[in-house]
Amino acid sequence: MRGMISRRLFLTTAGTSLLLQSLPLSMARAELLSNGLDHIILGCRDLDAGIEFMQEQSGYRAALGGSHPGRGTRNALLSLGNSRYLEILAPDPEQPTLAWHSEILELDAPLLIGWAIRQKNIQSRVTYLRNRGIECIGPIAGSRARPDGEILRWKTVTRVDDNHGLLPFYIEWDEHSPHPSSDAPGACLLIEIQTGGHVLEGPPPSPDLKKITRPGKTLQLRARIAGLLGEFELTSKAFPAEAWSTR
Repeated sequence: MRGMISRRLFLTTAGTSLLLQSLPLSMARAELLSNGLDHIILGCRDLDAGIEFMQEQSGYRAALGGSHPGRGTRNALLSLGNSRYLEILAPDPEQPTLAWHSEILELDAPLLIGWAIRQKNIQSRVTYLRNRGIECIGPIAGSRARPDGEILRWKTVTRVDDNHGLLPFYIEWDEHSPHPSSDAPGACLLIEIQTGGHVLEGPPPSPDLKKITRPGKTLQLRARIAGLLGEFELTSKAFPAEAWSTR
């Protein structure tokens, strides 16, 4: 038990450093240290099934979060420690159209479909991305009502091409809105998140380069988490790795 406690204390203080090991190289280290990972999204076709899945994995039962008006989704939440959380995302049967993360309808099992970096000034992120030739959408305002009636509000910026969700999107919470991690149940700890290699983003660094697929190499979002029942791993679909080449 003593070894486990000391290890968790180390992970709590070093969590940001662990995250930095596998993020896209273009992201500034200082920005990640000051903002950090906000949440990861686990997609599933049915919310109740997703909640059961996570309870089997973590030993904790996620709490219903609410619906996303106009997006066709609803969610449930689990704490990941350090003001981070896991969002279980599924279609909302009370909404006629699924306009966000439509890929969850095709999932046979719960899989990671995205992750978010917290921002203090999201407009500066838009400027940063566009100055690097990276097309993005937003900021777009979002909201949802919690079961207690309180409204959560935020703004997001997403890349036009997020490489199947391997690249993060960005979120800025309204200063008057509580953060979902503040009352999310559970005592899980996010230990590591990685893609297994460098994820390409934006235009080629020089005109003579083009994107190629690397035979036999794949990229996959993986999150390692410590829960009540021990450590477990959540993954996304695997996608072919890419590289810039003169060929």
